[in-house]
Amino acid sequence: MAVNTYKAQLNYYDHTYGWGNVGTCAQGDGRTWGAGSARTGVMYFPGLSNLKGKIINSVKITVTNRAGGQNAQKTAHFFRSASQGGINTSLGAGHKTGNQIGTLSGWFHAYAAASLSFTPTFFSSYIAAGEDTFCIYSATASEYLVWGVVTLEVAWQEPATQPTLSEATVEMGKSVTINTPAVNSAYRHTLRYAFGKATGTIAENVASSKSWTPPVSLASRIPDAASGIGTIYCDTYSGSTLLGTKSVSITLTIPSSVVPSAGKLTAAVTEDTSGTGQFVRGMGKAAVSLSGAAGVYGSTIKSYSVSGGGWSSNESTLTTGILQAAGEITFTAVVTDSRGRTAQTTCQIEVIAYDKPGISSLSVYRCDSTGAKKNAGTYAAIEIKASYSAITGNTVTLKAAYKLTSDASYGNDTVLTNSGKTVIGGALSASHTYDVRITVADKFNTATVTASLRTKNVIWSVLPKGLGFAIGKVAELANWLDVAWDTRIRGNLHVNGGVANGGATNQSTNDLLLIDTGDPYGEWNYDCSFGTDDASTLKNSPVTSGPFYAYRRTYQVYNTVNNFYNTVVELHESYPQRGRIWKREYAPNIGWSGHWSYSFTNNDVVPIANGGTGATNRGDALYNFIVGGVYSGNLNDLAIIGSYWINLSRAIPHRKVGAILPEVI
Repeated sequence: MAVNTYKAQLNYYDHTYGWGNVGTCAQGDGRTWGAGSARTGVMYFPGLSNLKGKIINSVKITVTNRAGGQNAQKTAHFFRSASQGGINTSLGAGHKTGNQIGTLSGWFHAYAAASLSFTPTFFSSYIAAGEDTFCIYSATASEYLVWGVVTLEVAWQEPATQPTLSEATVEMGKSVTINTPAVNSAYRHTLRYAFGKATGTIAENVASSKSWTPPVSLASRIPDAASGIGTIYCDTYSGSTLLGTKSVSITLTIPSSVVPSAGKLTAAVTEDTSGTGQFVRGMGKAAVSLSGAAGVYGSTIKSYSVSGGGWSSNESTLTTGILQAAGEITFTAVVTDSRGRTAQTTCQIEVIAYDKPGISSLSVYRCDSTGAKKNAGTYAAIEIKASYSAITGNTVTLKAAYKLTSDASYGNDTVLTNSGKTVIGGALSASHTYDVRITVADKFNTATVTASLRTKNVIWSVLPKGLGFAIGKVAELANWLDVAWDTRIRGNLHVNGGVANGGATNQSTNDLLLIDTGDPYGEWNYDCSFGTDDASTLKNSPVTSGPFYAYRRTYQVYNTVNNFYNTVVELHESYPQRGRIWKREYAPNIGWSGHWSYSFTNNDVVPIANGGTGATNRGDALYNFIVGGVYSGNLNDLAIIGSYWINLSRAIPHRKVGAILPEVI
C-alpha cells in the first residue's frame, strides 16, 4: 500500500466581484461583514487524478485557517467542481456541480490561524474516479471561512484481485475452484501455480473463476511426504496493463492410490538334496527373492520384509529352513517407500510330500516252490507291501536276503515284488530258523526290517542229549526253552535275568526319551521295560527319586495338520503308582512336548472291600478312609476313628500290599 500527499491550488469566486486572489479558498455570504456578496471556494490538487482506478484505502485532509468571518464552530460544505484538472477563472458563478458530496465541521476560527485535520470517506470514490478539483460553498453568512492551505494525504493500492479457493486442501487429481472477485468487471486475470520447484500457468483471461485439477505428477516434488503446500498466483490486468499480483496458499495431498511398485516375488529351490529341482519335503529350502520394487513419483524404497511359512526377513531376500511340511506356502513381500506408503506382492510354492520308504504289511512263511504254504517247506514266501513317495525321479527297490540265525552274515539279495509274493530259497532246512532281512530303498533313504522264518511246526521237540527243548517248533537252542506259541502264564513269573530278542527288551540306556527321530523302525522305537531303585539315575524321567518301574511303549501317530508322524512315548508305571501312564510326544517341527503328563487306569481304584480306599487321589482316599469317623483339614490330617486319633498325614503305602498303614497316636 502506498501513501501520497497532494497540496491544493486555491482560489474563490465572489458573486459580486468575480474571482479573488489565488492562494485562498473562501465560502459563505459575506454581506453581513460588508463584503456584500457570496463566495465559492475552489481547490485543485495537481497529480491526484493519477490515482484513477486505484483502490483508495483512506483519505486525510488538513486545512489551515485564514482570518475572516465569525469566530465560531462552522461547517464546510463540499461539492464536485464542474471543471476538473485546474481552476478555471471563466467558469462563472455556477461552477459547483450538483448536491454536496460531504461536510466537515470544526473550529475554523476567524481571527486566529489554526490547522485542523479530518479523515473523511466521501473523497475516496471521486479520487478513484480520477477527479482532482473540489468546491466549498455555504449560503449561510455565519459559516463564512477562509483557508490558506489545504492538503490531501491518500493511502492507496493497485486494484489487483485477491484470489480465493473453494477448498484449502485438495487431493491431486481432483478439481478445485479458484475465485477471482475483481473490483472491476472489466479486469481479467492470469492464474499461475508454484509447487516446490514446479511452476506453470493454470489459465489466462479469467474473469471471475476457474476450475483447476492439480496433476498427480506434482507428487514428484514431495518424494518424502504425503502432502505439501503450494501457491496460486493471480495476475490482474486492465487490458494489457498489469495492475498487480496477489496469491493464496494451497495444500496438495497425494492420493492414497499412489503407492510404490512392489515388484515381483519369486522362489527357487536351494540346497536341493532330492535332485529334482522341486520343493520336496525334508529335502531342500526355498530361496525367495524380490526384484523390481520401486518408488513412484520421486519416492524411494526405504524398507523391505519377506515372510511366509513361519520364516521372515527384513531384506529383499529370504532363505527358509528345511521345508518340513507338504502343501502350499504363500510368501508375502512388503515394501515401504519414503512417504511411508506400502505395497505388497505374493508368490506360492507347492511342497511335495515325501515320506521315507516303509513297509505297511509283511508276511514271511514257509512254502513250496510254487509259493503255496507248506509246514516243512524249504522255500520262503515273502508277501510285502511297501510305501514310498512317487516324486519325480524316485523309485523303490525291495530286496530280501536270509541267513541261519546262528550265522554272522547274510547271503545275496533277491529282488522282491511290491504288493505281491516272491519265493526265495529252495534249501531252507525245516529244522532251522532263518533271519530274513527285508530292505526297502528309494532314491534317498533306506529302511530295513528283519523277519524270522521259523522251523516247521511241531508240538514239541528235544535236542539230542536233552540239552534244549522247544514247543511249537523244532528245538535248535542248547540250554533254552524255545516257545513258538503265544504263551499265557496264569501264575506268578519271576525273572532273574533279562528279557531279550524282540518284543519287550531291557532298556540298555537310562534316557527315557531316547528315540530314532528319523526312522520309525529304528532300534530305540521299540517297546521295552525298565526298573530301578534310584530314579535319579534316569535321564528325562518323570519320577526323579526312589524306585521307578515301568513299561516303555513307543508308537507313531499321523499329524493331519502338518502331514507328518509324531512319535509318542508312554511309560506304563507299575511302581510306585501302579496304573499311572506317563506320556510325552515328539513332533518333527517343534520337538518334544513341554512336560510329562499322566493319566490313570482303573488299576488305581481298589475297592474298600479288597483293602483299598476306592479312590484315585489323596483327598478322596482320606475321606473314604475315615468314613464313620471325624476329619477336619485344620487338624493337621488328624482323624478320630472310634477312640483313636489317626495321623493321616503320616500314613504311608506298604510296598507289598499297597495298603495305607496309619500311625496310631
